[in-house]
Amino acid sequence: MKKMRIRIGRDGKTTVAVEGVAGPACLEFTKLVEQAVGVVEKRVHTEDFHKEEQEERANLVEEERL
Repeated sequence: MKKMRIRIGRDGKTTVAVEGVAGPACLEFTKLVEQAVGVVEKRVHTEDFHKEEQEERANLVEEERL
């Protein structure tokens, strides 16, 4: 299940955390929120972001074995 958690601090600093979305689809999922909030100062990719990439590599390795 896709989840987006948005936290707005007293200082106005906004943090967006995403769960259940792998790879570049995560960036697409948060795009509208990022546009509404303003400039992205920092982006940290979680394991979920890299999950799709890892699965693709595993599939390529498996195909090479066949």
